[in-house]
Amino acid sequence: MPHAICRRIGTFVLGPICLAAAVLMIIGCAEKNSRRAALTDEEIKSHIYAQKPDRPDRLIVCGEPITWEDILGSLPEDSAAQPPLKEGFEKAAQESSLLRFLEEQRPVVYQRLVNRISSIVLAKRARLELGTKVEEAKLDEYAEQELHRFIVEEHGGNGAEADEALVKAGMNRATYKQWKRMEGLADYLVKSKYPRNRPVTYGELLAWYNEIKEEKYARPGVLQLRVIDVQVDRVDLREPTEDRVVRARQVAQELRQKIDAGADFGAVAKENQRYTDDPRAPQGGLWKPRDPNSLAAPFDVLARQAQNMKKGEVAGPLQAPGRFFLMKVEGKQERSYKPLSEVQEEVRKDIMDRRFKQVLEELNAEVRRQVALADVDRFVDFCLRRFYQQVRERPSAP
Repeated sequence: MPHAICRRIGTFVLGPICLAAAVLMIIGCAEKNSRRAALTDEEIKSHIYAQKPDRPDRLIVCGEPITWEDILGSLPEDSAAQPPLKEGFEKAAQESSLLRFLEEQRPVVYQRLVNRISSIVLAKRARLELGTKVEEAKLDEYAEQELHRFIVEEHGGNGAEADEALVKAGMNRATYKQWKRMEGLADYLVKSKYPRNRPVTYGELLAWYNEIKEEKYARPGVLQLRVIDVQVDRVDLREPTEDRVVRARQVAQELRQKIDAGADFGAVAKENQRYTDDPRAPQGGLWKPRDPNSLAAPFDVLARQAQNMKKGEVAGPLQAPGRFFLMKVEGKQERSYKPLSEVQEEVRKDIMDRRFKQVLEELNAEVRRQVALADVDRFVDFCLRRFYQQVRERPSAP
């Protein structure tokens, strides 16, 4: 739904958590006048400790029952384009063996059950921590507004169509509003624990900037060269017995002498294209700017040589397998980082996002504890087996 944000952490989904602006009405003026002491972890655990189920087709989490019907009854957030969950389960039960049915549907039921437990845990914990800050009238108003939005925005103001959608989801207007009340409490719990208003100090900014600058703010070095490539197998031998490597070095040295005497490096590269198959030779051996770390062998020798050179300097001959290089540094920018002053707001936002994720993880850990306390696997397995049996034993249509 438009206000819902589901956050996946590990194998669990913590949601729905929307931080809707309307939830702020829940607090009212009581927040300013009442400062109830925070509950300790032990107090919270004692209040929301999962109870043992009193029958195999029902779980009790934080005093709230969860039944098989709750799992089958899809939420309005579910895609309307998909068939109801119950219909999909029935079709799968009719077409699959029991083992295959259990294998394919367990993850679906398990995740939906975790979502239910998540909402219950967050709502219960919110009530415990907020105490008298919760204004029931404001909470009712929020739920009423959400129902109105559901009817008007999602069903064009057609109340009958909205009611039909709720019935298909196993709900009615009253249960939908109750669900939104629970969602509103959970939303405010997250917001109240999110330290958005605590300022980010410069020390925090600097520490986190140094932590992430290599990954996010590094500026690669840039190197632009002119290169004359004298390839050993392309030089002309003066004598049949002359060593090609020696001759190639002599050619490269002669070209370097011309450059040192004042000849233009680019012009010398163009005049001596016969010594290379480099397609850049006709353009005076000019390379495009690039990260020196991207140069692979045999050209990596150029990057190494350029490390200690300045713009305009010439080096060579530099020997590499099968060739000798002359090079001129046309442009050079050392590897650097975007300064903190330039990315300060981005770093601040990153810190705030990390704080929010930490809050979510803390609350999600509570959900995981409740899942561990409840006999989730037994509940899921029992319900799926019984559902499968009921579908298979149902008389076939004539």
